[in-house]
Amino acid sequence: MRLEVEHAFAFAYDGYISESFLELRAQPKTTPTQTVLSFSLAVGPRARVYRYVDWNDNVTHHFTITKFHDRIEVTATSLVETRASPVALADLGPAARDSEVPYPLLDFLAFDGPVRLTPALRAAYGALALPRGASLGEQVLAMSAALRGRFEYQKDVTRYDSTTEDFLKLGRGVCQDFAHLMLGFLRLSGIPCRYVSGYLHVDRKKREPSQSHAWVEFHAPSAGWVAFDPTHGRPVDERYVVVGHGRHYDDVPPNKGIYRGTARETLTAEIYARVVAGTAIPRIGDDVRAIDLKTFAAAPTRRSAPEVPSAADAQAEQQQQQ
Repeated sequence: MRLEVEHAFAFAYDGYISESFLELRAQPKTTPTQTVLSFSLAVGPRARVYRYVDWNDNVTHHFTITKFHDRIEVTATSLVETRASPVALADLGPAARDSEVPYPLLDFLAFDGPVRLTPALRAAYGALALPRGASLGEQVLAMSAALRGRFEYQKDVTRYDSTTEDFLKLGRGVCQDFAHLMLGFLRLSGIPCRYVSGYLHVDRKKREPSQSHAWVEFHAPSAGWVAFDPTHGRPVDERYVVVGHGRHYDDVPPNKGIYRGTARETLTAEIYARVVAGTAIPRIGDDVRAIDLKTFAAAPTRRSAPEVPSAADAQAEQQQQQ
């Protein structure tokens, strides 16, 4: 499946700020099940954009604006060709024993950040009653069934910085929360696993905004990394676009940054995905363009706040993944 994804961010400030730094993880990555055909990034106000690849091979862009401004806009546009995984859960054998886990995978067994090793997590894991000697596929399906049976998908009850402990108490949350708890269960079983940030294409007749999505990958000795979506309780297929991998959400936020000033920040974000027809392979592209937004050498006269939606946290709307 060939998908075009447009991810637009807008940061609005109710006063002028003198400096801002922003880091983005919005470029999909080429993996065994997807190929990035092109990518472009538009940034405003005009800034020099730098690019690096982090320790999880995620493409990361960052830039700094050092003149007074009251708005930042970013649009990332990707063309990606996705393929279904050739690996079936039923074909997976047993998990690796602790002594057999390769050293590079040990980071993906650690409890850290939002994935908290607490008595509540241990109790929820114990309630799974996983059958002794179950294969990897059987364990994953049992964990997923328990998650979907006990927890409800609901927006606006957790935050981008919520933990597995919060999700266990509330019993409700979004895909980010389902992914984090699934990671906790897998790690208690001694199965290396990682968080995946990306997009899920949903067929719609109209051009309507979509949202980002999160799922997990677990490591099978016989097949390598295998993707699974605990929110929907199913293996990942060609509708999914991978942007980044990490131990948890904190490793792969779509955006994070800081700014200098006393203004209040409001973030809005929109994502559009569509299937692109045709079989011709385009020329691989990776370019950065400027969005024409004004900056000022000195702060203009203070003005009233722009009419933008309020939020308890400037990042909450974007970081709460579907």
